[in-house]
Amino acid sequence: MFEKGIGRVEVAVFLVMLMLLSTFLPAAVVADSNIKNTVKGYDKGVSWANVVPLKKVTFVNFDENSYLDDYSYLASVPTTVFYDKNDGRLFSYPLLFYQDPYPVKEDKERSLNARQGLDYFMEDWMSYCNGRLDGMTLINVDKNKVTQWPSRNTTSIVGDNPFEIAAEIALHDWSYSDNAVVAVIKEDFEKEINATVEEFEGTLPTGNIIEKTFFTKQMDRLNPRFHEFEIPEGYKYLKTRTWWASFYIDIGDILPPSLPFGANITFPAADPDSQLYYRDGDQWVMAKATQGWNIEGMDLEKEETYVYKSGPWLLGITDIPTFGFTGKYGSFKEILSNLKGSLKREATYQTDITIFPGVERVLPSDPPFGCRDAYFKLTWDNPNVKLGFSLIGPSGEEIVSASNESRDYQEMYVDRLGECLPGEHYSISVFAMGNVSTPVDYRVEYSWHQNISKIESDALTSATEGAVLASVLNAPLLYVSMDRVPECTKEVLYKLGVKNVYLVDIGGRFSTDVKNELRGVAGIKEE
Repeated sequence: MFEKGIGRVEVAVFLVMLMLLSTFLPAAVVADSNIKNTVKGYDKGVSWANVVPLKKVTFVNFDENSYLDDYSYLASVPTTVFYDKNDGRLFSYPLLFYQDPYPVKEDKERSLNARQGLDYFMEDWMSYCNGRLDGMTLINVDKNKVTQWPSRNTTSIVGDNPFEIAAEIALHDWSYSDNAVVAVIKEDFEKEINATVEEFEGTLPTGNIIEKTFFTKQMDRLNPRFHEFEIPEGYKYLKTRTWWASFYIDIGDILPPSLPFGANITFPAADPDSQLYYRDGDQWVMAKATQGWNIEGMDLEKEETYVYKSGPWLLGITDIPTFGFTGKYGSFKEILSNLKGSLKREATYQTDITIFPGVERVLPSDPPFGCRDAYFKLTWDNPNVKLGFSLIGPSGEEIVSASNESRDYQEMYVDRLGECLPGEHYSISVFAMGNVSTPVDYRVEYSWHQNISKIESDALTSATEGAVLASVLNAPLLYVSMDRVPECTKEVLYKLGVKNVYLVDIGGRFSTDVKNELRGVAGIKEE
């Protein structure tokens, strides 16, 4: 028994269904179960083909402790969404996980009651179906639990392994089929959480921060103005702040409380946005941008970014046109100067840039497949300096940075990290947030764990992609294990007269001997 991460396959299938299904239909429209060729279906919504709804539903019992429900759900996809290539129509009806009501004891637990959403949906669906379904399929669901949703025909499928359930679904919905999709899966997995805890040390050499200041006249036009500057080698991080001398009146307290924001009136009125670019070959690449709104305060245009490349950089200032209780920025002399200029729409923006020296180290270990809950901590031996650090991805991109100047350590959390291609690595960039007169020794500790194995992912992906393919082909989805072809799967292939098998085997887990065994039953057309 193991506790699976809820949402992985469900989200994937929801996206599949979202692509295939149309939006909800008007309640006044009545479904017709005897679909004629003249019925073209509904062409509104996100579906890639016209959708003809059927007055049916399939429930799969949700089980958080195994993947039986996920495999059963995926095997049901081609029965609930299937394509009629002759007339270019999709036939569809709801495929839902069934859950008993959650025993809510406190209001904060109401969000855990998935049954509430199911009841709401079925209320709408039953209304569309005029109060009675033409068919209901129950997979490991007690029919006595769904009597509130009457159906003319009810089919119960009960099983404890995905191979037999998929076989029963296929025999129930197909009397014959030239094609079948067979996905290679694994039924049970040993749940191992492989944890990594490592550290490395280094030394930050001496260096001084670089400070630059640029002034930009207010233009009230959207065309940006640029200032070029240079970042030498050995600098790894920079911060910018764009502001203008002004004062403001806070009017948030007199606005209706229903408004989702506070508000300031700023004198002189202005609203700049800033952008940072670095030179890469013969092109300028944007590294960071701000879009602060001055109704929420003046001093919002602040940027921080990893120094992707040394050499030429650009600061861009884009003036957002404005029309134009107290606080202030700058001296009264500067404010009066700007107020005088505001009559001509000529406030002056000041951009202060600070560039920090640093070093970069490749992580000794690469994240594994399924890397989750990564944690990084930076400490150093000199309490008189402040350091920060950045996690740099395998393509050189800044993933996350920490630069809190009020602490004597820094830490970063990342929910998940991807794998590296051959020759790629993650890196840590460590930088000083002030002048460094003597070298500083630092330590980086990091940890993560792997909560899903590659083989587990391959099996679930094979089943998910198999569901999509079977739905498009209007063919059943069956399962084989990585080391055998179950008898129930062979029986279905024989009974339905399958001539062509589309084998879905992500990761190449299916052995050659077993593949030959499957070929003895039906020809493998695609794999």
